[in-house]
Amino acid sequence: MANFIRQNTKTLVMHRSTNFVLLGLIFLALLSYVYFARLTVYTLTALEKTKIQMQSLSINVSEMESKRLSMENGINEEKALQMGFVEVSNPIFIVKGSKNTALSLKTD
Repeated sequence: MANFIRQNTKTLVMHRSTNFVLLGLIFLALLSYVYFARLTVYTLTALEKTKIQMQSLSINVSEMESKRLSMENGINEEKALQMGFVEVSNPIFIVKGSKNTALSLKTD
């Protein structure tokens, strides 16, 4: 059995075209490995950059929301009167389940 394997191995190695095909396949495997490894590194780098950009964008949005809330909470009675709002003298509240109250769009 060992003799048979040795003879077949020698036959494969001795053929010049077989050697070139095997070397070509090895070279192709190395090239594909390098290509995919490089592609993986490029993708991971792009993902890291995107992650950093998303974090900075999140911080910017939080700061803008904070500014908006501080401006919204900064409205006082004087400013509201200057903007044209008036104080309600007889407020009517709607109570859930009450049959006497109805909503209307009249602005008389």
